[in-house]
Amino acid sequence: MRERGIRFDGRPATVRHHSARGKVVRNAGHFTRGSQLLTHEVLMTWQGVKLPLVIGFFVFSILASLILTFHMEDHEIQLVLMKLYALAWEAVDFDPHHAINLTLPSDRMICIPMGAVPYNGAVRVAWDKALRCLMAAGIGATFLTVPLTIWFVDISRRRGLEILKERHERGAMLVDRAVLLREIADHNHAELVRELAAIDPSLDAHRVAKIAPARRIALGVPAPYDMAGLPYPWRLEQSHAMLIGTTGAGKTTQLRDLVRQARLRGHRCVIFDLTGAFVEAFYDQARDHILNPMDERCPPWTVFNDCENYADFTAAAAALIPSDGASAEPFWAMAARTLFVEMCVRLAADGLTSNGAIAHHLMHADLSAVHRMLENTIADPLTATQAARMAESIRAVFNTNAQVLRFLPDPTEDGLPPFSINRWMREERRDGSILFITSTHTDLTLNRALLTLWMDMAVNALMRLDRTRDLRTWFLFDEVHALHRLPAIEHGLQTARAFGGAFVLGMHSFDKLAETYGEQGAINLAGLARTKLILTTGDPETARVCSEFIGDREVREMDEAYSYGYNNTRDASTLTPRTDVKPLVLPADIMNLPTLYGFLKFPDGFPATRVRLEWRHYPEVAEPYRRRMTLTPVAWVPPGGQKEAVEGEGSTENVARADPTIEEAGSDRRPSALPRGANEDLFTTGDRGDVGAHEREADTRAPGEGARQEPSPTAASGLVGRIGAMRTQAGAEARAVGGQRLTGQSRPGGASVPRKATNPTSGEREDQLGFGYDERQGPRGGNEQPPSPDRDDGPQLGE
Repeated sequence: MRERGIRFDGRPATVRHHSARGKVVRNAGHFTRGSQLLTHEVLMTWQGVKLPLVIGFFVFSILASLILTFHMEDHEIQLVLMKLYALAWEAVDFDPHHAINLTLPSDRMICIPMGAVPYNGAVRVAWDKALRCLMAAGIGATFLTVPLTIWFVDISRRRGLEILKERHERGAMLVDRAVLLREIADHNHAELVRELAAIDPSLDAHRVAKIAPARRIALGVPAPYDMAGLPYPWRLEQSHAMLIGTTGAGKTTQLRDLVRQARLRGHRCVIFDLTGAFVEAFYDQARDHILNPMDERCPPWTVFNDCENYADFTAAAAALIPSDGASAEPFWAMAARTLFVEMCVRLAADGLTSNGAIAHHLMHADLSAVHRMLENTIADPLTATQAARMAESIRAVFNTNAQVLRFLPDPTEDGLPPFSINRWMREERRDGSILFITSTHTDLTLNRALLTLWMDMAVNALMRLDRTRDLRTWFLFDEVHALHRLPAIEHGLQTARAFGGAFVLGMHSFDKLAETYGEQGAINLAGLARTKLILTTGDPETARVCSEFIGDREVREMDEAYSYGYNNTRDASTLTPRTDVKPLVLPADIMNLPTLYGFLKFPDGFPATRVRLEWRHYPEVAEPYRRRMTLTPVAWVPPGGQKEAVEGEGSTENVARADPTIEEAGSDRRPSALPRGANEDLFTTGDRGDVGAHEREADTRAPGEGARQEPSPTAASGLVGRIGAMRTQAGAEARAVGGQRLTGQSRPGGASVPRKATNPTSGEREDQLGFGYDERQGPRGGNEQPPSPDRDDGPQLGE
């Protein structure tokens, strides 16, 4: 399949290296070296030519002797010899008049001069007969010798060529496309005959092979797909494939061809489309779906549509909140997942199954409200107000990854019906429906986590179906490394084959894949995708890995060396064999491949081959993206229809407290990015103007009181007034508990949460921001005294 041109024909090229350092001094000149080699070559050629000539001469001699013996009389032979004798006499210029006796065929003897012997009639007749016999012998020798000579020359050339050829000992193989095509066709036909014998022995394999793919599948007989113009070996589509190539190499061309074939067979596809190339070529509004929060064609969807139990929410959280490239799951990601799972389970139990509910109760709500929602769950300690810094950091991790959920519209009466990936995957119709999971590069920063979640859910939905050998659904990733780490893709590549799934992973470089999945994860993905289509690459490391995918071989090579000298006995040619392990394709060859050219390697022992992709034009049937004109966070409306106020969002009504407490110092509201100890004076100095932005309002109710006491105007006027109000509150608490020291507050189940202690006798306490106050001296500033050694402030949660 080589074409003309230096890029394709493989002709050797003489390159003048810019690193050359001038003429190299040799022991012999060019003429001396060339003449010795030329003489040696001529003598060696003569040695080869001489053998056929010697054989031909011996054959001719044998045939001539036999013919002369059986076709000529003795006297005729004598007359022929007499002519030869006369010719030799004349040649040496002896006397031509010398008389000799010549015996005729009639046994009569005559005396004639030596010069007249050749012209005697009887001699001429015998000579002509001898010539005819020799001619017959020559023709016979030619018929016998020429074929032998041709055979000798041919076998000598082949032997000379064969001895210098690289001999494949073991390892991978690279063959011509026609050889592999014939091998796969024979294999697939044998498998088709075997399966038809099990299904219906009356079916003819040749007739079944010619019917349309959709009808074959309806009969229960697979119709192999094509990859780069070559058919897949029987039932090996589900061994998964990896397409490797830089931008513009041809990955999208091959993926679109697979989608076209899936449509013909009625198989479904889940496509991650980052360019819109698949939507514009294949989208059919009647049977296809687009999931993209920025596309107005995206149907309403919530995580509750596809999560039915705790395990489903856990799997969704692992995809939504990634830990890319890490060998162990980090604490913050794991904690954020737990927070999301527990909140979703609680919201589902309360019937609040909307994106607005998730955003309202988990992203926007005050920490205390979140804590109340998650009380008595395993997320309870992660949202405790005593560990506010840790809790807000966990929530920040979740909000950073899941903020796109705020822009997913909830179902409305006049809008599109809600969509469920699980329900779509369970449908048994062979309609060729496609689920497009799309985005633009501009929106990818916001959408990446959600796109990862959708792809992960699609993979998990497939593996909830019944086991089957037949192909059901293709999962096509044009740029798999553009998503977060997909937990389902790793075990999906291992087990999806049993559920009718086939994965095709497109990627630019292994460094990007390792960045997302880690080095070992990238190796695992590459190993599970057994079919490899390798196109031109842009970096040496990827080219090296691709060269390893094609394989190495152990090869036996023959080195030819010459020796020469002034004496012919010094002339010699030597052949030295050696064995070496070499790659079938060099990394440099892969990097220099033209666009749409590459190498294809099927599994199950089929050799690799060179391929060329055929570009196909697809008419535009839909817009790649139809951008949503108004993109605003979804509003949450509670079941009653009235917007609910929550603590921290402007309302303090109906906020239940376990008992009257003063906010603990552990509930530090400093930004989580600020390390403890850095700029500590900003949080402990009394002279602050923005302290109200970081404080919580203290609950001034005494135990047993049913109403909340409003803060005094003095407390709202400034720092000193606030501290005075807190002093009044502390006195009320002290009286309520009989003057005893408060060490904790009751929690459901008998648990006690450590808190700051207050000593009513000293009048000194610390508020939630770390400000100290002394009844005798007022607020402590930069000259504050250290606390008393016998004072126990309890553990500092969250520090």
